[in-house]
Amino acid sequence: MSGGTFWSGLYFVTADAYDFSPQRNLALATVMGALSVAGAWSSGWLARTFRPRTVLLVALALWTLSAILPVVVPGSEGMLWLGAMVGSVTSSMVWPIVESYVSAGRHGSEMRRALGLFNITWTPATALPLFAMPLLAHLGATASLGLAAGVSAAAMLLVLGLPANPGHHEKQAAVASTGPEYPHLAQTTSWLLPLSYVLATMVSPLLPYRLAALGLGPNASIVAALWMAVRFATFVIMWRSAFWHGRWGTLLLGGGALLGGMSAVLLGGSLSVVVIGLLLFGTGIGLVYYSALYYALTVGHAAVDASGKFEALVGLGSAVGPLLGLGGRALAGERHEAPTVLLGMIVVLFALPGILRPYRRARHQRKG
Repeated sequence: MSGGTFWSGLYFVTADAYDFSPQRNLALATVMGALSVAGAWSSGWLARTFRPRTVLLVALALWTLSAILPVVVPGSEGMLWLGAMVGSVTSSMVWPIVESYVSAGRHGSEMRRALGLFNITWTPATALPLFAMPLLAHLGATASLGLAAGVSAAAMLLVLGLPANPGHHEKQAAVASTGPEYPHLAQTTSWLLPLSYVLATMVSPLLPYRLAALGLGPNASIVAALWMAVRFATFVIMWRSAFWHGRWGTLLLGGGALLGGMSAVLLGGSLSVVVIGLLLFGTGIGLVYYSALYYALTVGHAAVDASGKFEALVGLGSAVGPLLGLGGRALAGERHEAPTVLLGMIVVLFALPGILRPYRRARHQRKG
């Protein structure tokens, strides 16, 4: 819930309570994305230096504090920026450690089931703040941040029940459950994952303004949460099925849905087209995220470092995406949608060789 508040709901708070322009929202998203890379990369070193449970508790405590700051000092833009910056660093430290606890000691179908339960737990939680924002509006624009502080503080109590370290992960069992194409699939998702977050963070800071332009009022955040709801449904399907792992078609479908969804959201001239775009986008990011997490942890033996690299790629995409949005507005001002989509497509073309190269290597390996 804290993640949904910080990485999606916050842009509605800044637009409403702090009168942020789209440019300032995009600048905020850029800073948060860059800081999250640092937090994710440092998680492995911190987990080796201290006990993972200790790092998790400290990170959650700081995340709680960062959510409280804008609530106890309302109207202070400095406290908002400080809270957003601290929250982006600490949240990106939490995820890799949690993912290691979830997956360590599990292999093959058992790991897929564990990741499925993990994904269908956190995905609806990230959407809840957006659905709750209209209900909390009478308490103030920053009420959702107060809710985030409460749930992250509650999470600290649950963490006390975890063992000091994640479970032991047997590398021989991991190798036995790893398909021959998994390293190649992992390499492809290492490009697709940041690309998906480039597109997501290019779209999310602009959603409040896109939906307002289509005539939506206080319920705009509910419509914005549609892509999260579809991502959840995609995770459920992947959790309960076996068709997707080890298959290149899953990644092709995910990448196509991401591009089509992003284009429809930013260029759609009606609410129905934007809604279709959000549904496509949620499907694409769900397929890419679940696949990338599974291959990263399988090939990386469920280590915090493997999860840290995974989350650092998320952060990298989260920093680049808003820059594209800023570039689109610099090129065309208020009529920025088409230039922003064009910049997104250029990034896709730049990433295309990295996406396709592992596939060609896998084909060569099969023929060999």
